[in-house]
Amino acid sequence: MSQYLTFRKLESEEEAQAIRQLLTAHDIPSELEINKALLDTTFIGQQFDPPYRVKIPADMFTKAEALVRNSVAINLEGVEPDYYLLSFTREELLEVVEKKDEWGNYDYALALHLLKDKGVVLTENDLQQIDKRRVSILSKPEEGNRFWIFIGYFSAAFGGALGMFIGVFMLRTQKTLPDGTRVYAFGEGARKHGKYILITGVTALAFAIFPLLSMGITLPVGLLIYGIFALTQVHF
Repeated sequence: MSQYLTFRKLESEEEAQAIRQLLTAHDIPSELEINKALLDTTFIGQQFDPPYRVKIPADMFTKAEALVRNSVAINLEGVEPDYYLLSFTREELLEVVEKKDEWGNYDYALALHLLKDKGVVLTENDLQQIDKRRVSILSKPEEGNRFWIFIGYFSAAFGGALGMFIGVFMLRTQKTLPDGTRVYAFGEGARKHGKYILITGVTALAFAIFPLLSMGITLPVGLLIYGIFALTQVHF
């Protein structure tokens, strides 16, 4: 069975359930997950994600995208006169289409209609090419924030949990692309920093707890070490 990955991130449970009902009606299984973020995504230059996540099998992303896109009915006469998209230029509307992952389904569908009124008709092939270019852009990894890399090394050098957490975060964090594929959020250079930060932290921690081991305090220390590696599940 294909792995379940995040298909949509939404602000409200009502929106999430509406999409799930649509998917279920077309034989696409889904799961609802409430995201409780433990770390500000400042590490990768973004704000907090919407809390509700609709997950579907990775091999059904293309079908689900087409389904959601075609399910939005647009009646231009029913659009509020001061709706912000109505004042967008052709270039701005094209940007909405290109970055549909940053906009809602309604705005995406409305942008297509408004472009059509402006003489820009995008075929299904055009939309597929736009989606491919967007995936290519989003798949590029981040290089990491130098400040947080420094904090990671500094904290890890003293056996700090923050440093090791930063190391694990940079080493293992992945992101889901609009087509359902998973890629590492950070580039090779940043991930190497994450690995070295983690090694630094573990080494510093080992030196810190060695005196405790020499005094026979083995059980708490052993549990601590086991807990660290169980939490991180790092594979070098």
